[in-house]
Amino acid sequence: MAGKKIRLSRRKFLALTGKAGAVLSIAPIDLIPGSGTGSEGYKSNNDIFRKLLERLRESLLESLTRSKIVFGSSLKLHSPSVSATYRGIWPDDFLYPMMVQPDLYNKEELTAIARFLTESIVDLPCFPDRVEADGMPVMQPGSLNSPHAIHMPLHLPAAWIRLIDHLEKWGAEIPRKEDWARIFERSMELVPFSCGLAYIDPQHPGVDFGFHDPEAITGFVLMSSMILHFGLTRAARFFDNCIDKDVTTRWTRLAKGIPENLYRLFDKEEGAFLAGSKDCRQVNVWGNGLAYWMVEPAEQKSIVDWYRKHRDDIFLKGFTRQIAEKDGWQRQLVNVPLGSYTNGGFWSIGTGWVLPAIAHQDIEFAVEIAKELVANVEKLAFPEWIDSKGAGGAMGFLAGIAGPMMGLTAIVEQRPFSDYF
Repeated sequence: MAGKKIRLSRRKFLALTGKAGAVLSIAPIDLIPGSGTGSEGYKSNNDIFRKLLERLRESLLESLTRSKIVFGSSLKLHSPSVSATYRGIWPDDFLYPMMVQPDLYNKEELTAIARFLTESIVDLPCFPDRVEADGMPVMQPGSLNSPHAIHMPLHLPAAWIRLIDHLEKWGAEIPRKEDWARIFERSMELVPFSCGLAYIDPQHPGVDFGFHDPEAITGFVLMSSMILHFGLTRAARFFDNCIDKDVTTRWTRLAKGIPENLYRLFDKEEGAFLAGSKDCRQVNVWGNGLAYWMVEPAEQKSIVDWYRKHRDDIFLKGFTRQIAEKDGWQRQLVNVPLGSYTNGGFWSIGTGWVLPAIAHQDIEFAVEIAKELVANVEKLAFPEWIDSKGAGGAMGFLAGIAGPMMGLTAIVEQRPFSDYF
């Protein structure tokens, strides 16, 4: 991609320009020590990544078929997992398999998906956490009688618009597009910003990011800030003719301010980005895999050095924890037992987030992690997460297959992982 690189200082971060998904450029992979593009070593390793990708593709298609249920009266779609643990449409879980296998549905089916979601969502006050199979929206993460918070998770506007944008890109007709623009606007009005970043009040904690939903990450928050950077830019383009120009201009201004202020979450001693600036001042393992593509080579090296240093703490059987600390997240919205789920569990989807950054600096390290993951994720029947003994969550978790596929695809195609956002 063409463009300028950014430095990790306040005024030298540059804003996203052009279409959503085209982020700030980095040095080409063949200029990064350890990547070896053009060499026999690189070709050999790239062949390994490609073969691992195709192994996962076979598993994804098989699991996806087994996960399908009826939505509405007759719409047969994939659900997040083969097991009955998850039934419904979460925007990220639903989209990830489609991003690595865009031909899963024809244009008529994609339009039917858009209609189903439109009917369920656009008249709400803000975006829901998910939509159940009967079309009922559920506003918060957690069970129906035990939600994790009372405020909209901050990442949701970007997550839902990314899904709708992709449906249209793949050929769907999006009904009531102006109403999609309005619910995006209403939802963004509920996202607090401070000093250019998404912000959660420590006195009134809520959910930052979907895969961190039990955690009380507060202050400036990394995940939602980065994801909203892309989502706001996407929305300004997607809704260009659907809403007042001053609204899209405001979205563009907010989007530009996010990379300018990410330095507020960079910990110089750790050499990596923190999850939050107040509560959970802990290195966000997955988040650094996305932040990597928004910084200069010196900071990129620092992030991968951190992954190397903490390899034994964050990787198990190729799966990846959300944090390195053995005593878990520092503050939670709901209690998650230590060593399980988000509070110390290991996730295959997290490996997809970090693998391209590692491969960009240390191809052998990436090969080792990727091979270990694919071998074990198959043996363990594609769990949502595992604990230290290999037991874990829902089986046949589609995002747990598609997430690593996204990472492997980025490596094989030599493009930033941020392209997926």
